[in-house]
Amino acid sequence: MHPMSALPGSMMKPRLSLLGAGLAIAVLLAGCHIFPDNFPVAVGNRTASTVTVFANGGPIGEIGSNQTATFSIDLSPTGKTTVDAIGNPISPAPIASATFTARDNTTGVLSAGAATTLIHGVTAYVDVAPCLLLAGGSTGPICVSVANTSSGSSGSPSCSFSLSPSSQSFDSAGGPGTAAIQASSGCSWTATSNDTWIIMKSATSGTGNGTVVFQVQPNMTGLARSGTLTIAGQTFTVNQAAI
Repeated sequence: MHPMSALPGSMMKPRLSLLGAGLAIAVLLAGCHIFPDNFPVAVGNRTASTVTVFANGGPIGEIGSNQTATFSIDLSPTGKTTVDAIGNPISPAPIASATFTARDNTTGVLSAGAATTLIHGVTAYVDVAPCLLLAGGSTGPICVSVANTSSGSSGSPSCSFSLSPSSQSFDSAGGPGTAAIQASSGCSWTATSNDTWIIMKSATSGTGNGTVVFQVQPNMTGLARSGTLTIAGQTFTVNQAAI
């Protein structure tokens, strides 16, 4: 076996030059974002406070009360699509998943998340607003909703909620209860119990229509009692008889 002889320097240089050129091109392409991973987002804040908006847990910016702002966020594409958000054919475009939340900078309250699929070149409109009730009026918590629209269009969705029923009565033994939520498409909500004897048994947040399940503990106090749940900013009343 003959030992391998070293290659002449003249034979090494072209290979090194090609390798260096390849690295330079890769760096140039990455730096110039030739591979599209920027997704346009327009945010409208209809609350009385400045809010910080987050995408997938990371802050994308602050928006003042009754102000709008536009952002371009970098996300790793998860695939491609050939139709826009309303089904119109488009050239193949990268898509990415994002969940938007907003924090009231005055109170520190963080909204529930609103998930969507972003399309490169198609603006996602994020609406931050007080949670609206179908019966009218608004509540303190903020709600976030998202709509994807072809670039150049305007407008943003609003959220409305209702409960059916809005109260439920139990005997002293207690038992399971449910409340159905009717919500505008894409609108997020949260549910919490305000009394220790009413225990949440289902998920405490959701998007769109949903059902909240809770459990009422036996009443050993000897007195009738009333408690509440707060669901999508509305009050659900629980009444329980005494032994």
